[in-house]
Amino acid sequence: MAIIDLAADAEATLDAVLAAVSEDAAGGPSSLVHRRIAGVDDGIVARIDATHAQLMPHGGPLIVRRIADALRTLGVTWLDEIPAATRPEASNAVEVAMLDALATASSPAAIPLLLAQPERRMRDDGPFTARELEVGRRLNRLLHPVTIACVGAPNAGKSSLLNALHRSEMAIVSDLPGTTRDRVSASLELDGVVVEWIDTPGLRDTDDPIENAAIAAAMEAIRQAMLVIHLVAPDVEDASLPADLAPTEGVLRVQGKTDLLEVDAPPSAHDGIDLRISAVTGEGIAEFASEVRNRIVRAEDLDFEGRWPFDV
Repeated sequence: MAIIDLAADAEATLDAVLAAVSEDAAGGPSSLVHRRIAGVDDGIVARIDATHAQLMPHGGPLIVRRIADALRTLGVTWLDEIPAATRPEASNAVEVAMLDALATASSPAAIPLLLAQPERRMRDDGPFTARELEVGRRLNRLLHPVTIACVGAPNAGKSSLLNALHRSEMAIVSDLPGTTRDRVSASLELDGVVVEWIDTPGLRDTDDPIENAAIAAAMEAIRQAMLVIHLVAPDVEDASLPADLAPTEGVLRVQGKTDLLEVDAPPSAHDGIDLRISAVTGEGIAEFASEVRNRIVRAEDLDFEGRWPFDV
């Protein structure tokens, strides 16, 4: 669901807009009615007071855009920042900022931390400490998803891992090398933290010009990723990573397809393995999600009792 705030200088102005966009003025203050909104979508029209109302259609981007266009034809101005007056439930500027951040935060883990901020700011309104700024920079990753790139050789199991994390057939899986021709991205919630996951084509030398172009295009996204997952497999020759790769949160080296290992096999045929997983059996997947979460936002960050400068 989307919420579109409408604020007017005069009651008559708001009455006219609501009459045009929802077939009537939606009753008096404190009314809540079901209406067809701008001829686009069924939704709720909430009349909060004489000069403030909210339209609540479904939250699809196209629906919101069409309703916004309809409002603009009525002379309504779309504001980039929400005035404090449109947050009657807020008692100060920090609460306004907190509610705005709460409405758009991508990760569920942000909610309790944001709700605690107004009271903490009231206790201490001095400059933020170095520690608060450091933790705050990581906590800001809860508001806007960071990018994680999964790289490795063809058939290392990258697409299978994405499907296991997404709990769906998000990416095509095949035994044929080069199945993933272009990068596939998906929003994933990993232990309460939402990230933008990029499943990249297998890194290899090939005569296929299309696959080479896909690998080259993916390398730019890989270089910009905050964390890189280097996936290796016991039945696939390892692929080396580019020498200039330096993600902010480093490289997590993961051995996949542990279900193919013999019971009494050595722990790993590869050096420097951080985790071992199987997308088929689910072995290690929960631990993997937790480790990735901890690379993006530390466990102690989520228990931080200081102030979070989310609005600075």
